[in-house]
Amino acid sequence: MTDESWFGRLGGAFKGILFGGLIALVSVPLLFWNEGRAVRTAKGLKEGASVVVEIKPDEVVSENEGKFVHVSGHVSTDTVLTDEDFGISFNGIRLKRHVQMYQWKENRESRSEKKLGGGKQTVTEYSYEKGWYDGLIDSSEFDEPDHQNPTQVLFSPKQAQADDVRLGEFHLPSSLVKMIGGEEPIELDDSNLPAEYRNQSVIVRSGDHDAGRLYIFPRQTNSNATDLPATEETVETPKPKASTGANYLGLIPSQADAPESKDAPADYHEPSGVAEKATSTTDDQTANDSQNAATPASANGDLVANPEIGDVRIWFTATPTTMVSLLSQQAGDSFAPYQTQYGTEIHTLETGAFTASEMIAHEQAANRVLTWVLRGVGAFMMFLGFVLMLRPLAVIADVVPMLGSLVGFGTSVVAGLLTVAGSMTVIGIAWVFYRPVLGVTLLVIAAGAIYFLVSRGKKRSGRQGDVPETLTSSDLA
Repeated sequence: MTDESWFGRLGGAFKGILFGGLIALVSVPLLFWNEGRAVRTAKGLKEGASVVVEIKPDEVVSENEGKFVHVSGHVSTDTVLTDEDFGISFNGIRLKRHVQMYQWKENRESRSEKKLGGGKQTVTEYSYEKGWYDGLIDSSEFDEPDHQNPTQVLFSPKQAQADDVRLGEFHLPSSLVKMIGGEEPIELDDSNLPAEYRNQSVIVRSGDHDAGRLYIFPRQTNSNATDLPATEETVETPKPKASTGANYLGLIPSQADAPESKDAPADYHEPSGVAEKATSTTDDQTANDSQNAATPASANGDLVANPEIGDVRIWFTATPTTMVSLLSQQAGDSFAPYQTQYGTEIHTLETGAFTASEMIAHEQAANRVLTWVLRGVGAFMMFLGFVLMLRPLAVIADVVPMLGSLVGFGTSVVAGLLTVAGSMTVIGIAWVFYRPVLGVTLLVIAAGAIYFLVSRGKKRSGRQGDVPETLTSSDLA
């Protein structure tokens, strides 16, 4: 809980005037630049549509050198991508290792209350939840030190991409290879279990189309696991065929005292059976191992359903060779960005078979979306700047909390009107340079907003300055 005095808040509000002015100032060139970028991109795409040349991927024609071309075809590669840690090999475009760790996450919720006299009291509450998260969450800054995460993850995310991808007789540059999509899950089995964690891991396969995830439980020590010496006889319990349920491979031994499953993850289903191994060294050990082999794997399911901090789950996806379509400039037996006369580039690839006109339409739609997103960013920056510049008025009125709230609402409305007027003015001026008709229209709208704001202010000041009319005796009769 923190307390801030009225004078402290007022000082911060006046400092915010400078910061708010800077933000509002930066929004102006951003809005202006975005409009120019949008128009140049649109004109560049129109130019590309008028000069594009259709080519075939099975032949490099020298006459098309330097031309803007469109080509579709099935890509290929001889590159075999590998993940040596898990014994995975894949002949295709991309191989990705996804890693998540079960960790603590801190949530903060703050609420502020204004006090009579202009002060403010802020109360911050912390809550903690466990979950599977990408990356490593640093717990050293947690408010409650007893919620600690590991300082490192057993395995890191990893990605490998083929460096020689061909489209017929053409070689694709890495800039286009990165655009090839269509990830698919990699099938896992017990051969993919890392040797050092073989007895501390399990593969969970859910449903018919889920290739499975590998769970590693570092808290399980090797002393609790059953190793398999190569020189001794192995007893294996038959494994039922996978169905719509889940299979568990590479399981650690069952534990009689394992907690009962309560909150199982969405990708977990109770197994119908598992393959377990036992060794025969002495008669007693053989009996014990045989008993373990016949024990249901509910304890292993509990480990997945009730993970602990530090547990890791890993899965793999791969991008196979597929049909692609691209728009670019032919450069020898490869491709390079096509430079339009408007200073823009066209260098794009889509997964699937698309015509040149379809790809141009997709790029035009993407340009419109980006334009509106940047307009929103610029307008929000301008609004935030105006709010900060007007904030001292609300803080001054906060001597009486209710009055301060009313003034704060009023300043937000004024900031919104100023933002509409300011952003439309900037956009209108920009469009005057690129699209005069639309530019003039926007300027008229902006002028109307400014006129409304000014006239509204004059009416208010006029009502405050009016002298009350004196009543005569005839008026009272």
